Amino acid sequence: MTDKPYNANSMVAAEFEALLAAAVDAICVIDETGSIMELNAAGERLFGYSRDELRGENVSRLMPEPDRSRHDGYIRHFLTSGERRIIGLGREVRGQRRDGSTFPLHLSVGETPESLKHRRFVGIMRDLTEQKKVEAEARQVQDRLAHVARFSVMGEMAAGLAHEVNQPLSAIVTYAQAGKRLLTGAREVPDDLTEVCEKISEQAQRAGQVIKNLRSFVTKQEVRKDILDMNRTVAEIKTLIDADARAEGILVTLVDEDDLPPVLGDAVQLQQVVVNLTRNAVDAMKRGLRKEEGIEIRTFSRDGKVHLTVTDQGYGVPPQLADSIFHPFVTTKGEGLGVGLAISRTIVLAHGGELSYRPNPAGGSIFGFWLPAHEAQTNE
Repeated sequence: MTDKPYNANSMVAAEFEALLAAAVDAICVIDETGSIMELNAAGERLFGYSRDELRGENVSRLMPEPDRSRHDGYIRHFLTSGERRIIGLGREVRGQRRDGSTFPLHLSVGETPESLKHRRFVGIMRDLTEQKKVEAEARQVQDRLAHVARFSVMGEMAAGLAHEVNQPLSAIVTYAQAGKRLLTGAREVPDDLTEVCEKISEQAQRAGQVIKNLRSFVTKQEVRKDILDMNRTVAEIKTLIDADARAEGILVTLVDEDDLPPVLGDAVQLQQVVVNLTRNAVDAMKRGLRKEEGIEIRTFSRDGKVHLTVTDQGYGVPPQLADSIFHPFVTTKGEGLGVGLAISRTIVLAHGGELSYRPNPAGGSIFGFWLPAHEAQTNE
């Protein structure tokens, strides 16, 4: 242990002090016993201690249990075995502030050369609290989009079922009425049988009206429309988009046009469309050889319309599916249901726009949609 600054009188130490002071991340230097030798200003702010308070103290003081009790063993294991569990690798751990509160942080550790008489370890720590908060908010957005997607799927299914069920109901009505007419001209027909035919017809007509009302609800439900900035609407889900793409080693670039006109729409529904298009792009590229080309999301305005395109470098859409790719249950994915694009198209149409596809000349696909600019709508 030492209560003196780390080589305070040397030129190297002065340069090191300047580095410590300039660093945004917390930096802590410990010796081979785990005793703290230096802590920079960012570390003081992060943990709530002054470095004078911590010099000579075991670094485990900055950790919650169980790491606090195990840390000295970690150091001994490394010094005797040379096995690197964190040095040069980095990982997420938890830190503990002076007030006892704990928080997530990313820790990277480096070591001085073994040739030096006294071995030292340098830890660089970054507070992940805000990042975790953003990720949690992104998950909440994802949950909201999934909720909207479930209702959209239900709507598509209800519309299809209504169409299919309505036909046999109409046939039941027709047959019941025909049976009633035949019974009317027959002799010695029980009154109960005539009454049964009437009830069959009445109940079939009642069921048909229920189906009619259901179809009307599904196809004519109003979209909540607010004045939206599409650049901001997309930026709000960029973290969610990046998380999906980064997991596959794919970079997503957002190219915003300045002074983009506003649109009228439901932000959550439009975000669902963008997320669906980008996830399709990620799926198309994750097994390819051109991941470094990345995915581009671009916004621009033209002729009173606000456009958004998602360009990928994936395997593209087979020519035989190009004309039906937006139909329900049509998919290029082996494990997909083929409802995502159909739902997206329904959402865009409900906003007065159009969803489209075209091949990427460089290979891959370009999916996009346009919406009427709000300025154009108000001037009509």
